[in-house]
Amino acid sequence: MKRSFKYISALTLVLATAAGCNERDFLKQTDPNKITDATFWKDESSVSQALGATYSPLRSSLYGYWGSYQGIQDINALGDDVFTLPGEEAGTWGVATFSNDENNGDLSSIFGSTYQCIHRANLLLSKIGSVNMDESKKTLYIAEAKFLRGLSYYLLASNWGAVPVRTMPLETTDGYATPCSPKEEVWKQVVSDLTAASAGLPVKRDSKEQGRVTSGAAIAYLGKAHMFMEDYTKAEATFDLLFKSPYAYDLVDNYEDNFTDKNEFNVESVFEWTFAPLGDQYGAWNTETPNSPMYNYLPQFIGPPAGGGWFKYVPSNYLVNEFVKEKRPAGADTKFDKRMYASLMWKRSVLGETDTTWYDGKTFDQLWNSALSKTVRLYPDVALDTTTNGRFLIKKGTSAWRNVANADNYWGPTPSTANYRVIRFAEILLLRAEAAAQNSNTGKAIGDINRVRHRAGLKDKTAAELPGKDQLLAEIDHQKLLELFFEQNRVYDLRRWNKNAATLSAALKARQKQGANVFQAKHYVFPIPAGELKSNPKATQNDLWK
Repeated sequence: MKRSFKYISALTLVLATAAGCNERDFLKQTDPNKITDATFWKDESSVSQALGATYSPLRSSLYGYWGSYQGIQDINALGDDVFTLPGEEAGTWGVATFSNDENNGDLSSIFGSTYQCIHRANLLLSKIGSVNMDESKKTLYIAEAKFLRGLSYYLLASNWGAVPVRTMPLETTDGYATPCSPKEEVWKQVVSDLTAASAGLPVKRDSKEQGRVTSGAAIAYLGKAHMFMEDYTKAEATFDLLFKSPYAYDLVDNYEDNFTDKNEFNVESVFEWTFAPLGDQYGAWNTETPNSPMYNYLPQFIGPPAGGGWFKYVPSNYLVNEFVKEKRPAGADTKFDKRMYASLMWKRSVLGETDTTWYDGKTFDQLWNSALSKTVRLYPDVALDTTTNGRFLIKKGTSAWRNVANADNYWGPTPSTANYRVIRFAEILLLRAEAAAQNSNTGKAIGDINRVRHRAGLKDKTAAELPGKDQLLAEIDHQKLLELFFEQNRVYDLRRWNKNAATLSAALKARQKQGANVFQAKHYVFPIPAGELKSNPKATQNDLWK
């Protein structure tokens, strides 16, 4: 049976319920029958429960940033690798088509959840000094809380830019009024917190604590922060730390092991959220209760109806074309890139291979026909290409790999408990390759690229094929698209690599991204939510959205 670190408990809710929709709501909690601040902070057990509540807003199985609803659904919808099906959630459609504004409910919820995490981290950091517990344990908890705060500001900086920076818990409603700091200041806070976290966190966790953050995860996010800040020298040096002792990260042999429950917490996993058969399976929207579900509901949102899913995306024409662009060497056991078989489902005979089945014997035709009534919604706005290479569905993130009937349905008998890998070593390889390319360390960049290509069953690239920065960055773009498809990465790469709005708009149009015709410079970030502007009199809207 899978071990897990279940963060939410009944006592944890003294903090979980104290945060509500945002930090301001915490100040309104005055029920005398509840555990109070004065009685809660007693020993390590109370700190552990507080830490669990701090993790909660980011890892909730449905609503958290990497949950199966607003976070992962909306962020993936911004990439050029999927088409989002019209007629589903209005909030997601607004984000996917660049028609969102400051009133978008999904973005407001993500924004508020991220500040919940920050507030809870600040509260823990302010109280732990007076708690009677081992000092070495305090150091670990402080580092863990700083990681979660740093991660939260990383999410805010990379999505909203200039936001309020708070490093102390709120004691009064007046304290909530905080001006938006410039984006550069937010990134400084990210670097400060993650640097401290990387120094205080352990390299590994024992089996009972798997799922809790490690120093490797802090270093990985610190490197990513430097990439956003375009400090490629620091980024490369930071990523280098993960390639030597005491770290032993590597790529697993089977790419698909990163998306199933067969090989969790493996050598490729830098940071992952734990899911397990705990809590109320059918209470998916109860995110912070004593019986909150710990299942992974992502398959429900992606899979075709014949597999029990709600089916909200299809792979984009651009992604499919990039996957079939390069065939494997003659004599290989598959015709195409190995990652294609773990990421997509299609009628294999159309491309010259033997057909297979999924979901306890269902053919691809059966899967496609079950989804047909939704795919037609794409027309005429999106010309989904079903003739050049055939028809495709997303496999990555679903439970199709289990070959069990109704596997994607969380109301079914076997909902998913596969962990969600937030950062994999493959991403670190490609990020370091990018930093090395920017720093003219061509050989290092090619070596990292080839490690990823080799696992995918592709031939190594040579220095003659990748002689300079432009060629290296083009190959890194291609590999990140295929390696990290549907893993909440693509939109950030597109923004980082296309600084000019006209350039990014042209790229999105060429790749048939939905909403590309209305894309503007303001869509590099999300607007500060209207609720925040209303409750925080010192906050101002992002300049791009004024």
